Amino acid sequence: MNYENYSDRDIVNAVIAGEEPVIDWFFHRKCSSLFNYIISSIFRGNIDREELVNELYLFLADRNWYKLRQFDYRSRLTTWISVVAVRFFLKKRRQLSENSAPECLYNHEQMHSNHVVPADCRMDVMNAVGMLSDERYRRVIVALDIQDRSPESVAEELNITVDNLYNLHRRARLKLRSVMRRKEDYYG
Repeated sequence: MNYENYSDRDIVNAVIAGEEPVIDWFFHRKCSSLFNYIISSIFRGNIDREELVNELYLFLADRNWYKLRQFDYRSRLTTWISVVAVRFFLKKRRQLSENSAPECLYNHEQMHSNHVVPADCRMDVMNAVGMLSDERYRRVIVALDIQDRSPESVAEELNITVDNLYNLHRRARLKLRSVMRRKEDYYG
């Protein structure tokens, strides 16, 4: 279906009603140039597009679409969503930079006794984690997989929802597997 003919009111109503095809079209096609701008200008290319889409979606959907319901149709929806998204992600970037104090990636004291891993394997994993270009991926892998911290505490530290943390963790682990495969190819 061609959603380009939808009015702003139709789009807002469809998104609030949970119409998946409209939601997908709106966030992945209609807002595509907005996300390109945010990725390049606000995060300097160091963030995953799907993470941005998820974050904005969850922000707008919070409290029964409270923020989206504030749209008053005095401007175009794309203009309004651009202002909201840029402000949201600028604030998010500030929070991320405030929370990213330099820290040791691996703390022996925080390993639980039931997670006994041979030293050479730990070194391989930590070397691979260090090769991840995305700092948030590194932090999530270390916090959840090495330090065995609770998802709630990690999500709070990163200022994201637990649902988004699970998505971020999944992407981080996929990237880590990719890095480790490249490393095996190099040594193989």
